[in-house]
Amino acid sequence: MIEKKPFKLTRKIYLAVIAIGLCNSIVFTIPYIKYTFYYGMIEMTGCTNAQLGLLMTIYGLGELFGLPIGGLLADKVDSRVGLCVSTVATGLLCFLLVAKPTYQMTAVVWFLLIFTSLFIFWGSIFKGLRELAPAEYQGRMVGFYSGASGLGYWLVNTAMVPVYDKYSQISDGKGMVAVFIFFGFICFLYAILAWFIIGSCRKEQAENGWDFLAGEAVEGPAGFKGLISDIKEVVKYKSVWVFGAVMFGTYGIQVALSYTETFFTDVLGMTVVFGAFLSVMRYYGMQAIGAPIQGIISDKVGGPSKVVAWANVVTALILVSLLVIPKEKLMVAPLLIAIILVAGFFNSGAYGAMFALPTEGHVPARLYAAAVGVSSGIGYLPDVFEHTLFGYWLDKQGNAAYTPIFLFGAGVALMAVVALLIFRNDKKKGTMIAGTVEAVE
Repeated sequence: MIEKKPFKLTRKIYLAVIAIGLCNSIVFTIPYIKYTFYYGMIEMTGCTNAQLGLLMTIYGLGELFGLPIGGLLADKVDSRVGLCVSTVATGLLCFLLVAKPTYQMTAVVWFLLIFTSLFIFWGSIFKGLRELAPAEYQGRMVGFYSGASGLGYWLVNTAMVPVYDKYSQISDGKGMVAVFIFFGFICFLYAILAWFIIGSCRKEQAENGWDFLAGEAVEGPAGFKGLISDIKEVVKYKSVWVFGAVMFGTYGIQVALSYTETFFTDVLGMTVVFGAFLSVMRYYGMQAIGAPIQGIISDKVGGPSKVVAWANVVTALILVSLLVIPKEKLMVAPLLIAIILVAGFFNSGAYGAMFALPTEGHVPARLYAAAVGVSSGIGYLPDVFEHTLFGYWLDKQGNAAYTPIFLFGAGVALMAVVALLIFRNDKKKGTMIAGTVEAVE
């Protein structure tokens, strides 16, 4: 029997977290590409603002149904296999789109992305992270994972801005084709790296006797009956539902923040390239910094609930400030950049830290992927309607639409804060599982 050594965060664990984050960054850059290249997507597909938003409605419906099912299935599948196979399949879809870059084909690809990026991939990410470290380190795990994702997003999107700029000299559509070709190859590269890096980390953990799912195996039915049994168990945890509400608010304001790129162009008169660059820095660059910092703070204060609550309050105030500060002052580049980067720091940090909420809410490690999947089915509902709604407002109201867009974002963020206050109260009373009372920590 292998002697179990005291746990410590090793270089190989950090590399495995980075590999998982990089796979996440490239896979989810593709369905959310309009965050950075909004006008390029419209040019390539020939669609309206509302039609571009409809792509995210298609994807959002996939999140609603695919994430809960995928999370349950991911608990039954090897996380490394689920992660790497899904990343390769997403790369293949990039080349399918390039072969026929029409709106109809784009809609087909966005539908297929449901299966390559949501079904098994999403749950495999968090199952993989939970396998790497014990519960008391999960704030750091999801924080560094989210930071690695942000770094990956920032690298590929920053690299793509000059590539897009070069080929958009021909047309914005040609610029987008070049971007998707690049993304396809990156998917293959990241999948290969992740396969070997995670394999090396697993070997090290086996040698150290570390198995953070050990002792959690529960005898129960297999197959479909086993999935139903897991659903019945995981929905008893209040943190699953709170996490869903918090994700809804935190992600909902993130969608609203993504429209700052077009706000810069339409209202402030900035160039498309400047807007894209600032958008990349706002979300991806700040995620690489904000998520690890807020993840570490979450572990220090006993969980992410406090950190995520305050971050949502600050983000909401900053988004509303864009409507209040006179436009002539916003057009001063240093002030505008500072405002947007601070918003990105808090929002992306909250987005990363919130994935440790199931652990704070005492969800067992063996049900972690299922908990994230069920919560995500609620949390990503903004993708079902926000993009289409905001696009409709822009088509009908023009620049006046930014007022309801930003106020809507601030409103759902504050809803997340209310959910976290309820969660904190339940934690204090020891009522984290429906119908039971636990010992208060």
